Amino acid sequence: MRAVQFDMVDPAFPASLVDVAEPDLPTAAWARVAVTTGGICGSDLHLFAHNTGPSPTLMTMGSFPFILGHEIAGVVTEAGPECPVAVGTRVVLDPCIACVARGISPPCANCGRGWTSSCLNLDSRVVSKGRTLGFTSDLGGGWAEQVLAHASMLHPLPDTVPDRGASLYEPVSIACHGLLRAGPRDADDVLVVGAGVIGLATVAALNGLFPRCAVTVLARHPHQAQAALACGADHVVTNDPGGGHFEELARLSGSRVVGYKRDVMLMGGFPFVVEAVGAPASVTEALRAVAHRGTVLLLGTAGVSEVDLTPVWYKEAALVGSIDHTVDARSAPGLAGGAGRHSVDRALDVLGAGLLPYDAVVTHEFPLENYREAVTTAIDRGSSQAIKVILRP
Repeated sequence: MRAVQFDMVDPAFPASLVDVAEPDLPTAAWARVAVTTGGICGSDLHLFAHNTGPSPTLMTMGSFPFILGHEIAGVVTEAGPECPVAVGTRVVLDPCIACVARGISPPCANCGRGWTSSCLNLDSRVVSKGRTLGFTSDLGGGWAEQVLAHASMLHPLPDTVPDRGASLYEPVSIACHGLLRAGPRDADDVLVVGAGVIGLATVAALNGLFPRCAVTVLARHPHQAQAALACGADHVVTNDPGGGHFEELARLSGSRVVGYKRDVMLMGGFPFVVEAVGAPASVTEALRAVAHRGTVLLLGTAGVSEVDLTPVWYKEAALVGSIDHTVDARSAPGLAGGAGRHSVDRALDVLGAGLLPYDAVVTHEFPLENYREAVTTAIDRGSSQAIKVILRP
């Protein structure tokens, strides 16, 4: 089968389109999925653009080379006798390969608590050397014609969600889990820093889970600002490289600006802020905009970088991280908010309700062989006006 592999063979572009053998089902509880849509995630782009600090502590959590793509929608073409999902079912995948998928029994302490996104065995070499699909060499991926998944990783895709918008489940699930990991209080004012896919998915998840919260989005590009409004943001502020956008954020939050030139922060601010980029500047922006004793939820994939931590101690603010997908015990007041549901299923409810309009978010799609153009388009968001770029293997 054809697959895009991160291998650093070409110094000019670190991924290659290769032919690899079709993998065998690891156990009777696994299935084979023909990939219809593979999303290009911001965390994928960090491999190509080097636009955030590295995460050296995670270097042992994947294989090398590895097949890319963890935002995956497709159709089951083969199911083992212990997999209850029928052949022909449209599905999306939770890419985490936790204890149950690896056949590890008893499960780790975190899986035993239901925290599969925090599985302590994601670096195990049982079944695969990678922590999730998209970072393995032997299970396929979203940037490939096929992928393998355990029954626990399969989620049926409603007919109301078309293939073009199907991969959006993954960023919405990221947002749903994060908001239930450390969410706003009902009717809090919320600021979302970043209007890429994670930022827009967060707006959709907020409108579903916490519909009484007023949502302000800080966007970098005009086309992102337009998309944020289409996704239901109440207010959109365009980033000013000189820092002038803090005056508008102050007006919207009933705050005032303190500091000098670009080194400013809100005295007051937003009680809940979502950082949806992962770049050092955006993490600093989020911290400087949060209210005293407020919370900054880090959804961006930040690594080793330099940020201003002054607001953490000066404002007694909480900086909370969140990753991947899991069953969340908490509930929320709105759509998909019931306790004990998997974040992927919550995300499918949000998409099914039309809260993340795929026609406004999915701006480009490419066949697999045009993967280089797809990655370049996704990175160069200013000139290409890309938001979500997908591959159609």
